[in-house]
Amino acid sequence: MHHSTRFAVRCSLAFSLVVLTAIQGHTVEPSTKTKALDVIEGTRGGRHWVDGDTPPPKSAQESLQHVQIEPGYEVKLFAAEPLVRDPVAIAFDHRGEMFVAEYSDYPIGPPEGEDPLSKIVMVSDTDGDLVADRRIVFADKLNFAHSMMCYRGGLLVGAQTKVLFLKDTDGDNVADVRETVFDGFTPAHAQMQIGNPRWGIDNWVYMNYGPGEVFDAKTPDKKTKLPRKDFRFHPGTREFQADSGMGQFGNTVDRWGRRFYCTNRNPIMTTFLAPNVLKRNPFHVVAKPYYDVGKAGGETRVYPLVDMKSNYLSHAGTHTSACGTTAYLGELGEKSFGESVFVCEPIGHLVTRSIVQNDGVRLVATRAKEKSDFIASDDTWFRPSSLATGPDGALYLADMYRLWVEHPKFLPPEIAAKLDWRAGEDRGRIYRIVPTSAKTRPFSPPSTLAQTVDLLADQNGWRQFLGQRLLCEQQDLRAVDSVGKLLHHPSPTTRLHAMWTLDGLSALTKEDVIAAIQDAHPRVRSDAIGLSRTWIDQADVFAALGKAATSDTVTDRYAVALALADQDSDKAIELLAALALRDGADTHFLDGLLTSTQTTSQRVLSLMIRDDQFRQPGDAQRIMMVQRFASVIGARADLDSLATLLERLNQDVATDAEGTWWRAAIVSGLGEGLPRYRGKLGRLSLTKLLSDPPSRLAESASQTQAFFEQCSLTATDSDQDPVARAAAVNVLAYQPLSQSSSTLADLLLSDQPVEVQLASIRALAKNGTTAASEIVLQRWSELGSVVRGPALELVLRRSDSTKLALQAMAAGKMSASTLSIDQRVRLLKHSDESIKNQASELFGGAVSTNRQQVAKDYESALELKASGGEGAKVFARICAACHRRNGVGHDAGPDLSDTQNRSKAALLYDILDPNAKVEPRFTAYSILSVDGQVFNGLIVSESSEAVVLKMAEGKSKTIGRAEIEEIKVSKVSMMPEGIEKDITPQQMADLLAYLKGDHS
Repeated sequence: MHHSTRFAVRCSLAFSLVVLTAIQGHTVEPSTKTKALDVIEGTRGGRHWVDGDTPPPKSAQESLQHVQIEPGYEVKLFAAEPLVRDPVAIAFDHRGEMFVAEYSDYPIGPPEGEDPLSKIVMVSDTDGDLVADRRIVFADKLNFAHSMMCYRGGLLVGAQTKVLFLKDTDGDNVADVRETVFDGFTPAHAQMQIGNPRWGIDNWVYMNYGPGEVFDAKTPDKKTKLPRKDFRFHPGTREFQADSGMGQFGNTVDRWGRRFYCTNRNPIMTTFLAPNVLKRNPFHVVAKPYYDVGKAGGETRVYPLVDMKSNYLSHAGTHTSACGTTAYLGELGEKSFGESVFVCEPIGHLVTRSIVQNDGVRLVATRAKEKSDFIASDDTWFRPSSLATGPDGALYLADMYRLWVEHPKFLPPEIAAKLDWRAGEDRGRIYRIVPTSAKTRPFSPPSTLAQTVDLLADQNGWRQFLGQRLLCEQQDLRAVDSVGKLLHHPSPTTRLHAMWTLDGLSALTKEDVIAAIQDAHPRVRSDAIGLSRTWIDQADVFAALGKAATSDTVTDRYAVALALADQDSDKAIELLAALALRDGADTHFLDGLLTSTQTTSQRVLSLMIRDDQFRQPGDAQRIMMVQRFASVIGARADLDSLATLLERLNQDVATDAEGTWWRAAIVSGLGEGLPRYRGKLGRLSLTKLLSDPPSRLAESASQTQAFFEQCSLTATDSDQDPVARAAAVNVLAYQPLSQSSSTLADLLLSDQPVEVQLASIRALAKNGTTAASEIVLQRWSELGSVVRGPALELVLRRSDSTKLALQAMAAGKMSASTLSIDQRVRLLKHSDESIKNQASELFGGAVSTNRQQVAKDYESALELKASGGEGAKVFARICAACHRRNGVGHDAGPDLSDTQNRSKAALLYDILDPNAKVEPRFTAYSILSVDGQVFNGLIVSESSEAVVLKMAEGKSKTIGRAEIEEIKVSKVSMMPEGIEKDITPQQMADLLAYLKGDHS
C-alpha cells in the first residue's frame, strides 16, 4: 500500500477544538431529536459545571499553601480577612499608605433599598513585620466602586457612572470630601464601567471604558457624547475625550510610559494612534488604532492547576477572564522582571507573566515561561483580580477570594439562580511578591520640593511617577532648574520623566527638545520628536527632525512621520516620501504616516512612484502602500489631485507593462476611497467618476479604458508574477460582474496561485451579489485552506447564498466542518426560519449521525478507574504518529500538551467524532500528481511555485505546481472515524487520564 494511502487510513487524533455535547460530569445522550443548538449551548453559560461539587473555602494560611509561584520568586500573605474583604484593586499614596478597593457590590449589588456596599479601606503594617495589622474605612457606601488612583492628596475613584474625588482633610484617615469630577458614564455591567485611573507619562489621566453623555461636574450643562472607548482627561485643564482603545478591568502604564489594558479575551492591548492623531486626516480610515501586544482569544494559553469553569468550555486553557493588567515598575529582580506585564485570570485561578519588547514600531509580549504561569492555585476560591507595584518595589496581588466571579448577565437565568453570588464576601487576601532574596528599600515620603524632585532620579518607577505627578499637581516653578538638570542624568527613565515633568510645568524649551532628539535612548528620542511639534516651523528643529528621519532606529523614523502632520513644504513632502519608501511596508508605520498627509497624499505618492527601485515589479507590501495612498486621495476627491494621479496612471500604459502593478493599485485604492467622499460632487464611485467625470477629469478618465483592458490580460497571464496578477485582478472588481465572471471563476481553479485566488475572492466580495457567491460555491473544491476563510465569509453575507451553502453541505459537496462553532450558532439562531431549519437538520445530532451509537458506547470510559501510565502507552501506539504531547510524538496534527485544561467528556467526543469540526489549519488535502501518485496531508505552506505537505511521523513533501494534476480538500479530518476498532473503553479511559495529566 502506498505510504500516503496508509496515512489517510491510519492517522491519529485530529482534535477538533470545539465542544460538542459534553457536559462536565454528564453527557447528553445523542438522539435524532437532539438539536445542535442545544448541544452547543450545553457547553456554554455554566451548564457544564453548575451542578458540580464545590469545595469549602480555606483559611488564608491554608490557601497560601496551595499557591504555586514561578521559581525565583516568593509569595507571602500581607493581609487577609477581617482586615480586607473582596479586594480587587490596590493603590499607594504619596505617604506610601496602601488603599484597597473592596468591591462588595459585585456582581448584583445590595438588596433593593439598601446602601451600596463598595468601600475604600486603608490597610497598614504598623510594626514593620511586612504583615498588615490595621484597617481603616476611608470611604464606604460607594456605588460599584472597583478602582482608584491617588490624586491631589486624595483618591480618584471609578464608581459606575461617575468619577469621584475623595479626600481626608482633617487627618483622621476618613474621607470628608466626596466630590463628583465627571458624570454621565454608561456602564455595561459590573465588570465593564468607568475606572482604573492611571497617570500617563504625558500628564493625562487614562481610564478604562468611558462611553456616555459625559460632563465635567463644574459645567453640568455641557455634555459630550463619548463612544464605547476608554476615557482620558487633563488634570490641569479638565479637558476630556475618548481614547482609541477600549479596556475592561485592567489599565497600566509601564516605566517607559506605554499604556496597556485588557478585555476578557485580550490580556495585553495597547493604543498606537490616539484620537487627536487620527482626526488629523479624516480621509484615512484606521480600522483598529489599537492592537494586541500579546496573543488573544483562542491563541492565548494558560495552565491552570484545576479545570476552568468558564462560561464556554471551549475557552478552557485560554484567557477567558483576563483582568488587572499590571506592568511592574520596581527595580527588583532580573532585567526581564522589569519588562514584565502581569495579567490576572480569576476563572483559571492564576496570574500570567509576559515580557514586553519592541518589534519595530509594535510591541510584542511573550510568555515568561512557555508551559506554566507566574502564579497558579488549585484552591478554586482563589480569585486574583489585580496587582500593584509598591513603594518598596514589591508586587502586591489582590485576591477577591470568592466562590463565583462570573457575572449573572452572562449566564442563563436558570443557571444564575442556582449560584450563591455572595459566597466569600466576608473573605479576601492580599499577597506580597518579591524575587527570592531581593532586598527592598523602605520608602520615605518627600517633605520638601527638593526631595520630590529627587524621586525622578530613583530606580523605582513607582517613585518616579509619584515625583512627576506631585510636581505637575503642585505647579511649583521653583522646581524647573532642578528638574532641568535631570535631563542629563545617566538613567534614561529619569531623563524621560524630567522631560515630561518640564512639559507638565509648561517649562520645556526648544533647546531641551533638540538635545533630547539626540538622546542615547530611543524612547527619550521618540517622545522628544513628538514634543517638537510646538517648534516644528523653526529651522533648527526641522533640521533635527530631518536627521532623525534617517536614523537606524525605526521608532525614531515613526515619530518623525507623526510629527510632520500639516507640513506641506517640499522638504516635508520629501521626508514623508522617503519614510514611506523605507518603512511603509509596515502597516502600522503606514497608518501613522498617513495621518500626516491629509492634503499631501498625492504629492507623497507621486514622489514614491518616481523612485526607480519602488517601480520595479511590485510585492504585496508595495501594492498595499499605493492602494492606501490612493484611497486617501479618492476619499478627499480633490479634483486637481485626482487629475494629476490619473494623468500619471495613463502615462506610458502601452509601453510600461511592468508598471501594471502600481497602476492597478491606484485604481483599486481609488475604488475603495471614492465612495467615502462627502462633498459638493455628491456621492461618488470609481465607475461613476470614469463614466461621467467632471470636466477637470474628462480627458484623463477617458484614457483609463486602455489600462482596464491591459489588466484583464495581465490577470490571466500565467507567465506574469502572481503579485502583479493579483493587483490586476483587483481592478476587475470595478467592472460589471457580467464582464468579469468567467475570468474570476477561472482564477479560482486549484492551479492558480494563492495570491490570485485571494484577489479573485476580494473582487467577488466587492460585487457581493448572489451570483458572486455562486461562483465561489461552484469552485469550492478547488479552494485551499488559506482561501476558504474569506470565501466562506463572502457566501454567508447574504441569506440566499447562505441557503445555497447549506444545500451544498447537505448534498455532500461542501463539508459542514468548514463552519466554526460561532458560525453554526449564528445559523441555528438565524432570523430566517428556512435557514434555521436547514441548519438544524444539518447539524442536528450530538455527534455525527453515524457516530452516535459509538459515542454512547464509550461513555463508560468517563467513569472507569484509569491509569495515566497505561494511557501513555495508548498514546504512543495510537496518537504519537501525528500528535505531540510534552515533547513526545510528531506534530502533523494539533499539539496536545494542554489537553489537561479540557474535561474528559469534551476530549472523548473530540476523539470519537473527529469530523464534527476540523480547524482550517488541520484540514487534510489530497494531491494527485501528474504521474498518478496520491499524497495526503496538511498544507503547511504554498506559493505560486510549490505546495508543502506535512504528513505522518513529521515527514514533509514539497510538490511543484508543475507536478500537480489535482488538489482536493478532504471532507474528513486526517483521522478517519473508527478509532474504536483499536481501543477498548478501558484503554480510552487510560488515554483520557494521560491526556488530563495523570502519569501514574
